[in-house]
Amino acid sequence: MNIGTQLMVIGSGAKTYYTPWFPKGADNAHFTCEIIHQNLGTSGGTVTITVYNKNREDAGIESQSPFTFSFSQLGTTGFYEAACANLKQLVRFKITVTPGTGTSDPQGVCYRFLPPTWYDKAV
Repeated sequence: MNIGTQLMVIGSGAKTYYTPWFPKGADNAHFTCEIIHQNLGTSGGTVTITVYNKNREDAGIESQSPFTFSFSQLGTTGFYEAACANLKQLVRFKITVTPGTGTSDPQGVCYRFLPPTWYDKAV
């Protein structure tokens, strides 16, 4: 898992980062990410995290919808979660950092993914 990784955005445009592909642990998963620290200006800065999954033989850096899942923020905390079902063989995260306004400092976030909760379908 990624622990204490820092992502920076230089300039005014959004920047996208991808984690490496990793094998799924079960059919379904619950992923949690914590934003440890962020400097995204005084307004308008955002972090968007998406889960992609695909089979080993599928081409491309991203899977196509409906095989994507979005993270949502837990209240006003720095934690984000995504519940994913019917995962394919490989999983990765796409993190998009959009800088805000109101600062001339470099903007970015420091994040960590908590260990996922894997579970199979009940039969």
